[in-house]
Order: sequence, then structure tokens, then C-alpha cells
Amino acid sequence: MSSKAIRYRLEAIAALLPIGVFKLLGLERASAFGGWLLKTIGPRVGVSRRARNNIKRAMPELSEAEVEKIVRDMWENLGRTFAEYAHLDRFREPVHRERVSLKGAEYVDALKDEGGILVSGHFANWELMPLHLHLLGYKGGEVYRHANNPMIDKWIVKLRSRAIQPVQIPKGPQGARDVLRVVRAKGFLCMLVDQKMNDGIEATLFGIKAMSPATPGALAARYGVAVIPATFRRTDGVHFEQVLHEPIFADPDADPLAETVRITQELNDFLEAAIRDNPAQWLWLHNRWPKDA
Repeated sequence: MSSKAIRYRLEAIAALLPIGVFKLLGLERASAFGGWLLKTIGPRVGVSRRARNNIKRAMPELSEAEVEKIVRDMWENLGRTFAEYAHLDRFREPVHRERVSLKGAEYVDALKDEGGILVSGHFANWELMPLHLHLLGYKGGEVYRHANNPMIDKWIVKLRSRAIQPVQIPKGPQGARDVLRVVRAKGFLCMLVDQKMNDGIEATLFGIKAMSPATPGALAARYGVAVIPATFRRTDGVHFEQVLHEPIFADPDADPLAETVRITQELNDFLEAAIRDNPAQWLWLHNRWPKDA
């Protein structure tokens, strides 16, 4: 066995063993304990430096105390989200469905014969974002980014397929055909668009240059599919509110590339507003901006 394979195995054991503990605790207690644990440990680990730097670059008007509170609360939300993986399949059970409320369903209903692309970012427990579309009976798929560890990736994809959305589509060339298949079948795609995409489009986020995913804008410009921005918020413990917003459409008479750029920027502006409104529940740990931007 190679050293890389051994490392992957050890990483998987370290990541998945706590899942068994969280399973035994039950949903509410697991979420609370996970939140407390990472709120306590997270701000002290080295990667929190990136979160602090990102917050200060994006919102330089905040005080040191305000930045530290966002970092602590971010880690609490992340801890809760990690613990909730142990119970992800319970959210689709009738007794737990009220834990995720939905506003703006009329936007999807109006597009039931046309399909659309539901886009959001890493807010609250982002894994739950596609759940309502599946429970409402809409066909489609969820676009995801591979985990670096293939063993963890396999586990997460299997869990998502069982608990949230049966059709899992990897980002990149491997999943491009499946994305087009869903669009042409008038289905609904779900994707998160807040991470850096080196082969994407340069737009701005918080006024800073940011390479951004071009897929939603490109599909809208080429196929006329609607883009539906969504926000996701943890309201109280293991309760969430999802809000679907007015769809964005490409101008069929405009230049497709220009429309792709416009929609990409419009989505970044939407994400920025959502982050400013709820900064503690966004994942500030991403390497979102280049150092020289």
C-alpha cells in the first residue's frame, strides 16, 4: 500500500469515526455538541488565519471583536453541519421535514415545464439546499466538487445520493454531459457557486477580483434556462429557512459571452448581499481571492 493510500485511509478514519459518535447522540445533541466543540477549537487552529484575513478584506469596516465573533460563530455552524452528516438522511422523514422551511416555491412552480438552475453558496448546512426540489418531485441533479480524499468523497456522494438528491454530478469535464442532459430534459440543477474557479470568469466579490464559476451564466445564455438564486439560513439549532429568489434570465438577443459575464457578476452580487446579511453562517475558509487582488 502506498504512502498516499495509507494517508487517505487514516484521514477517512479520523473523519468518519466521529460520525458514529454523533449518530449515537441523536440529531439535536450531536449538532449542539459539534457546534460547541468547533467553536472552542476552531478559532485557535492555523486555517482560521485565512478566515480572519478574508473577513477583513471583504468588510474592512468591522472591528477586531466583530471579526472574532464571526470566526467563532462560523466554526460553530461548521461544527453543527459536520455533526449533522450523521443524521442527514433524517431530514427527508416526514417527522423532520418542518426543520427546513421553504419560501419562494412559486418561482420553481412557474418553471416546472422549463427547468432551471438553483444556485447558492456554503451557507448554514448547505448539504440540505437541494432537498426540497427532490421532495417536491422535481427531477434533476446536484453538482458537487470532489473531496480531495477519494474515500471520503465516495462516502459523501453515497450519503447525498441516499439522503438528499439521487443524481450526483461531479464538477468539471466528467460531469459536463450529465449537466447538459438535465438541462435538455428540462430538469433542475442545484449547485454552489461561491468557490474560486480558476478556469471560470473574472468577476468581483466585495469589490475584489474573484475567479468565479461561469456554468450558470453560460447555460442561461446558451440554452435560455433560468437561474434561481437561493439563500439558506440556520434559524435555531437544527432548523433552517430556505428562500428562493426571483429568477435571472439571459437576454436571447444579447452576446452570449457578455450575458455569461453579466449573470456571473449578478450572482456574485447576490452572494455578497447574502454574506453581509448573515456573515457568521458563510464558510470563510475558502481561498476565495488571489493575494494580489
